[in-house]
Amino acid sequence: MESPAIDDFHRAVRPFLLISQLFSLFPLGGLYGRTLQDIRFRWFGPGTVYSLYFFLSGLLTLVAHIYYSLTVDTLGTSEISNIIYYMLNLSGAIVLLAIAARWRTIMEKWRSLEENFLHPPYAERRFWSLKRVVAAIGSTMIVLAFVEDALHVASVYYTNLQYFKRCDNSTPFWTLFYQREHPKFFHYLPYSLPAVLLLELTHKIFLYVWTFMDLFIIFVALGLARRYEQFYRHAAQYKGRHVMGPVWQRLRLDYGRISSLVAYMEGIMAPIIVCTTASDLYFIFYQMYNAFQFSASLISELYFKFSLAFLIFRTLVMLLIASNIHVASLRPLDILRSVPMSCWTIDVQRFTQELLSGRNCLSGHGFFFLNRSVILAMAGTLITYELVMLKEVNPSSEKSDFCDGVKRLY
Repeated sequence: MESPAIDDFHRAVRPFLLISQLFSLFPLGGLYGRTLQDIRFRWFGPGTVYSLYFFLSGLLTLVAHIYYSLTVDTLGTSEISNIIYYMLNLSGAIVLLAIAARWRTIMEKWRSLEENFLHPPYAERRFWSLKRVVAAIGSTMIVLAFVEDALHVASVYYTNLQYFKRCDNSTPFWTLFYQREHPKFFHYLPYSLPAVLLLELTHKIFLYVWTFMDLFIIFVALGLARRYEQFYRHAAQYKGRHVMGPVWQRLRLDYGRISSLVAYMEGIMAPIIVCTTASDLYFIFYQMYNAFQFSASLISELYFKFSLAFLIFRTLVMLLIASNIHVASLRPLDILRSVPMSCWTIDVQRFTQELLSGRNCLSGHGFFFLNRSVILAMAGTLITYELVMLKEVNPSSEKSDFCDGVKRLY
């Protein structure tokens, strides 16, 4: 049995993997087992069946949106955004299921490469352990996601209540509520409680999947960056000192283990990074576009602004933490540059070359890399887009057509 004091990655993230099972993600058993060999993934287990239910309901939701938009409604900006939302989140959930199926293998590989950093001389006693950092950031994001969802529920409830009072009170309120909120389903299906419950469950899962995709990248980035930080703090004691060659050889090999772990995880994380960044950036643009045309009640406007701020905040936190892997991987250069010439060896030279030529960061299949430069590029794109919107988009008119159902208040 392993010591509970070991601050490894799997123990840090497993509470959130357990929570995610409520939303059909990571259907794993044995997360709290004594060893990594206790982790189990079963294709015919109840958790996996639950996940497959979500994939089926998510696919039906996507098909219903596309078919309704093409045959009954118009394929406008809002409809296209809904289709993109369901496509990207459904793709992300499938990728996460593929990762869950390999989770024990991934964690065994991770553990073998991080083993040296779980014990002296790299192990540290710090208040902000990896487990506490993951818990703090993960809990904050989940709480904010639930606040956003609560504001959304309050917003649509208030809007439909006003519609019920001012426009149509001949239909029972909850029937009217769901028929207006989910016309793409209740156009084909009769209103019923089971249909509403299944629809709400699918909708809540989609909301959590979107947040968890960002969180999962954050967790992996925290685990990788923490090992580079541990390495730097240990290696800093040799800065400027006369040290024998075997020390630099050991440090170079230990650094290489972290870099091998980053390269291994880059291949695993690439699909989820593509889905997540595409989803986040598209909906930041879309929400900014709506900001110039938005006209709503106070509670709906509060929800809209909170949702946009939370999306930008979540994306920025993900990018900053992920880019910290690359920043932390380059910090040992300061130590190597201070090595006295009398101690310069082939291992120091090779170590320096590996630092300068290595690409220690996560990426989206090599199309883009999660480093500090990508944050500036995205910020520049957002500013350019906003300036174009200020010039091209006309403010919305008064809410005179509310009862016609043309303009939504949220």
